[in-house]
Amino acid sequence: MLLWSSQIEGKPCDSSGIEVLIGCIESIDKEIKPPPTPAEGCCVGLRYIGMKCVCEVITKEVEATVDMQKLVKLATYCGRPLAPHTQCGSYLVPPVAL
Repeated sequence: MLLWSSQIEGKPCDSSGIEVLIGCIESIDKEIKPPPTPAEGCCVGLRYIGMKCVCEVITKEVEATVDMQKLVKLATYCGRPLAPHTQCGSYLVPPVAL
């Protein structure tokens, strides 16, 4: 897959991060309450692409439809948790409550 080789070369991930978001939309859409368990294909794509790539493509337009807290939970569920204080789009991952 071209994305992976472009990531290795340090190039932006282009539309692949958006493709992952689209594949996971039922789990991160602001309108769906509560979110269903993510499809395995969603997690496979997210693990393959990585959250760094996903976060690179998040714009204000994407944030208008994606619940960023759900996205952070999805990343953890799929085994790619975002560290506290990580910037993802304009969203700053909050510190872990003790």
